[in-house]
Amino acid sequence: MRIENSEEIITKWKTNILSGDLEGYTLKIDDDVDKNFAVLAMYLDYTTVKASGRVMDYYEGYKQAASDILGIIGIYLFQDDENKVINIKYQPPEDDIQEKLKKHIWGDK
Repeated sequence: MRIENSEEIITKWKTNILSGDLEGYTLKIDDDVDKNFAVLAMYLDYTTVKASGRVMDYYEGYKQAASDILGIIGIYLFQDDENKVINIKYQPPEDDIQEKLKKHIWGDK
């Protein structure tokens, strides 16, 4: 991912997500998270929120797809209301979760 695009996505995410109920929150990306994956997480989060203004079925499908993609690579967004932080963390995916996802996507082949 080009640096210009990464910075643009981060800026859009902060502008659109860290407002309203999340105003005053900060973004924290753990050191063990690849920056490209963090930017991907922010992009999917931002576009999912944008999709919520459309038909609800579209939003739910997009939300699930975004969650599945991030889960495959072990990237999770956590909201810490006490410290007002949105944290992007890495947790190694469990093998059985990946197997379930493979079956969901490609069937029982």
